[in-house]
Formats: sequence, structure tokens, C-alpha cells
Amino acid sequence: MNLSPLISVSYISKATQDMGLLALMRLTDQATQRNQKLDLSGVLFYENQHFGQILEGPPVEVMTMWKKIQLDPRHQEVRLLKMEGVKERSFPAWSMRFFLAKEIIQKMPNLVGVLDGLPEHDVELLRLMRSAAE
Repeated sequence: MNLSPLISVSYISKATQDMGLLALMRLTDQATQRNQKLDLSGVLFYENQHFGQILEGPPVEVMTMWKKIQLDPRHQEVRLLKMEGVKERSFPAWSMRFFLAKEIIQKMPNLVGVLDGLPEHDVELLRLMRSAAE
């Protein structure tokens, strides 16, 4: 059992170009494989050219990935929503759970209205992203 503390980073960003289904599937597959190796877990949302993500795991790995995300040419307007220490994972079974627009509309319709990059929606966006664990 890993006794090291965990951290959680959540952010929103805008894709530099509209991502097609194939590109999103490739991104998810790569993230899942990489996250399994690094002991990271989390959830990723994509709607209307915006990403919302919660990433959790050991601090060194999470911070390394957070820096990579900020430098990733697929992202622009990257904005940290929250970074915090956590006692346990919210998404322990998901090395990377991905929600596409269609699934967001079906399972979390309120998320569509706040995954838009506007800072005034940050608190609600974070609440809704965390609710994916339920």
C-alpha cells in the first residue's frame, strides 16, 4: 500500500483546435497507459473545445504531469481550478475516465453550461467534475 500523501489538481483549458473523435480516443488511450505507469487517476471531460480534468496521485507525478499539460501545444488558456492534498482518491478505479460531449449531456447536463472557460463558472465546474465519482 502506498503510504505517501496524495494531491489532486483540477484545471480547465481550451483546445488549440477542435478535436475529432479519433484524436480524443488516442489521447484517452495514451493518458490511460501513462497514468497506470505513474500511479495517477482521474477524470477528463471534453465539450465544445474545452477540457476539464481532475488528476490525482503522488505529488511528484501529479506535478510533473501538471507541468507537461501547461506546456502541451494542444492546450491554451490553461487555468488551475484547485490544487490540494487529499487523504484518498476520488477516482481510484479510473486511470483516466473520459467523458465526451454526448455522455456529458446524458449523465451531467449541467456540466455543459459551465465547461466554457469562464472563471465565474469555476466553482460549479469543479463541483460537477467531482460528482463524476458518485
